Amino acid sequence: MIAQGASKISEGLGSLVNLVPTPGKLTIIPVKQFSPVPKPTGHPPYVAMFNPEQWQLQESVSHNTERPIGGEANRARYNGRNRNKLAFDLTVDGTGASGEKREVLADIAALKKVIGFNGDEHRTNRLLIIWGSQVFSGVNESISVKYTLFRANGAPLRAVVSLSFIEDQEPFTALKKLNLMSSDLTHRRLATEHDRLDLMCYYIYDDARFHINVAEANDLTSLRELPVGEELIFPPTEK
Repeated sequence: MIAQGASKISEGLGSLVNLVPTPGKLTIIPVKQFSPVPKPTGHPPYVAMFNPEQWQLQESVSHNTERPIGGEANRARYNGRNRNKLAFDLTVDGTGASGEKREVLADIAALKKVIGFNGDEHRTNRLLIIWGSQVFSGVNESISVKYTLFRANGAPLRAVVSLSFIEDQEPFTALKKLNLMSSDLTHRRLATEHDRLDLMCYYIYDDARFHINVAEANDLTSLRELPVGEELIFPPTEK
């Protein structure tokens, strides 16, 4: 089962790689879904004219630091991981000095169409941003355009586009990435011939007595003989 899932994901990523017209160039691909296999919308991706000089990835966590009225400050209590943010600048050049020439306004319009609002889903496009081995899944948070060179008639010849994105993953992908081990969350384990249900419950819940509840949740007919190769669900417990 795991091998088949990995194969599907590998095929999905392989199809995305084929959508990168110029290997090595930063590419933004609009997708319908991120998991279990990324599915492109069919709209052409945006390929950067020049790769960004910086790739700023922000990771942060939130803590509860509220202080009761009249009381002393509490210790910071971990609340969870915030969504990652990505920011970089792209340059669009219409002078042809680099050997490549793009119409600045048309190129920016194409970029906005890729990252912008999707009328079918009533939300901004989900995006996969691929640059070499770096892959970021998210939605556009902001775009700022600075025009730095103009023709005599005022038409822009060069622009710097500042982009920021916020992580947007479907729950399955996000939970897999977090690898949460708390007993108040649902866990899934693949049963092997050496597993014992009571020991598995002791490891997850710190209490072997939950093996009866787990057996009922999985419709097991025996507490000793586990269905080898099948996935067992370990439901959440109250804190």
